Amino acid sequence: MTRAKREAPDSRRILPTPAMTCLRQLEMIDLIASLGGPYRPPVLLAEISARMPRKRVSKATISSAQGFLRQGGLVESHGGAISLTAAGLRLAQLRGEDSARARLFLCDLWKSAWPTTSAQQLLQQKPLSRTTLAEQLRGPYAVERGLVLVDWLDYALIVHQGEEGLVHLPQAEPAGQPSPAATGLPLMRAEEISALPDDKFHAVMQAYGILLTSLRGSPTAA
Repeated sequence: MTRAKREAPDSRRILPTPAMTCLRQLEMIDLIASLGGPYRPPVLLAEISARMPRKRVSKATISSAQGFLRQGGLVESHGGAISLTAAGLRLAQLRGEDSARARLFLCDLWKSAWPTTSAQQLLQQKPLSRTTLAEQLRGPYAVERGLVLVDWLDYALIVHQGEEGLVHLPQAEPAGQPSPAATGLPLMRAEEISALPDDKFHAVMQAYGILLTSLRGSPTAA
């Protein structure tokens, strides 16, 4: 009974806190990984708060970030402490090694999550502005939460925020933009891929995703 009550909130659609940007929440995951190490012990909220890079973040703000990250399979809550899941630790490790692979990892982790399926459904017909998409994803929450969610989806390569101000699905590039199939797979180092402009980065990552999918489905793939 106690276990069921503790897990019940995760059955709801939880949006990220607007008190921390997507980047700051990713930095929080990185910090917990560095403090906890490979065994992933819980790290006190007070320690996370005091050690956040660049600027201290309050314990209340750290606590408010837990819900979305927990539902996203990245952290586990322990009262006044947080630990990373195996997926959360892997994301942090990849962020330290290769940001492109980190984003692809999160894309695959969230491929069946409600923010992914909802955004794909909303954007299937046409691109939407960031605010419009946030409004339609936010549910009963403030639109600021929806805006941070859109940024998370963009980081995870689930959507793409174009320079034209519209958010669209990566495989549905606006007119005039190169399609992933036409982009090819250039021989590039990880740091070169990470340094690409957003539109080219998304196209290259989409092309790699298509290749990996085809390899997984090939009977000759090892």
